[in-house]
Amino acid sequence: MKNAIVIQHVEFEDAGHLAPLLQERGYRVTTYRPPGDEVWSIDPPHVDLLIILGGPMSANDHRHDPAIADELRLASIIAERGIPLLGICLGAQIIALALGGTVAPMPAREIGLAPIRLTPAGLRSPLRHLPAAQPVLHWHGEAITLPPQAERLAETDACAVQAFRIGTRILGLQFHPEAELHRLREWTAGHAGEVRDSGVDADTMLELAGRHDDTMRERSRRLFGEWLDGLPA
Repeated sequence: MKNAIVIQHVEFEDAGHLAPLLQERGYRVTTYRPPGDEVWSIDPPHVDLLIILGGPMSANDHRHDPAIADELRLASIIAERGIPLLGICLGAQIIALALGGTVAPMPAREIGLAPIRLTPAGLRSPLRHLPAAQPVLHWHGEAITLPPQAERLAETDACAVQAFRIGTRILGLQFHPEAELHRLREWTAGHAGEVRDSGVDADTMLELAGRHDDTMRERSRRLFGEWLDGLPA
């Protein structure tokens, strides 16, 4: 059985739509929740897939947060060894920073449901399963500049790098296709301060999420399923 390690920073920001796909493909999933679970103890030779999820902290917090510093080191080692690596939101930022890119605050947070635009490379990637009109969940306040060798896959007006990949093994997503939209009320409650400060109408966002929950579930299965199936055996 293959071993998938999931690093989860927030209780309600879990693997979501990814979880059943990993089970279907024969992964044994172990979830680490730093700082209580010590990321430095993860042994890369026993990892077949590393997934780093989102959270309100910054990848740049490695300067004073040992847990984030450990995640940066782990992402670098995993990538160097050619082990598949997926990062979502904070996870994508950690991967970018670990591999030579940068992460910096945006003028304003990007929170809500809105479509992304795929680049030509994105149209040839698993992200092709997200049509131009499909709203996806955005919830981030920092932006990435690409690490060397990375291909930019998607953008929005507010954020030039919504997704990137390096080869077939490394995928970084600023947006949240893993999120189960019927659970979005947990996000709006858990991040209530961010919602308020960003001027987002939570009720409107929840209503839109309800209309797209089923479609996004199917689109996520296609996106992540294709990526997982394309990983080396």
